[in-house]
Amino acid sequence: MSFNRQLLKIFRAISVMVLTTLTIVACGSSNSQVNNGTITICHTTGNATDPYTKTTLNFNELNEHSTHKDDLIPAPIGGCPSVVTPGSNDGKVIICHATSSANNPFNEITIDFNGLRGHSNHKNDIIPAPETGCASVTTTPTVTGDNAGKITICHATGSTKNPYALITVSVNGLNGHGDHPRDIIPAPDEGCPK
Repeated sequence: MSFNRQLLKIFRAISVMVLTTLTIVACGSSNSQVNNGTITICHTTGNATDPYTKTTLNFNELNEHSTHKDDLIPAPIGGCPSVVTPGSNDGKVIICHATSSANNPFNEITIDFNGLRGHSNHKNDIIPAPETGCASVTTTPTVTGDNAGKITICHATGSTKNPYALITVSVNGLNGHGDHPRDIIPAPDEGCPK
């Protein structure tokens, strides 16, 4: 296997680690989750003293709630409120659709409940999208494992939206970045510039 193919294979593996870490980071601060085929909602009960029931549904069941205009979908981070929010359900949900791209790992899209079924096998999608939006590669991931003989760098992507990808490479692999004058080696402690 040529050196360039080995470097490409390493870069792809690191990209997968970065995407996985970004997914975990994105999910850690909200009710969003890596796609497991379910979504948690606040379903209206019609009872003034207990207006909502928090329930987790699979994507097929969610479509039945498209006409429940007062349901809260997804459920808020703090849980269901004690007062009904009229007309809050428009039958759509915002998700982070995984792209498999290291430079642009997610597309934020709004889809009908019925369309969620098409994402049931997209295991890296984040459903629903975090309130802060979908993660980008400029988030500093935590790289785990044995880093002996490795270095974390900011690899220049050529993109104005996401100018750097934070990657960890073998020190031996650094010579492949010798022709990349915009790469930052090593990456700053505060992460890559945005």
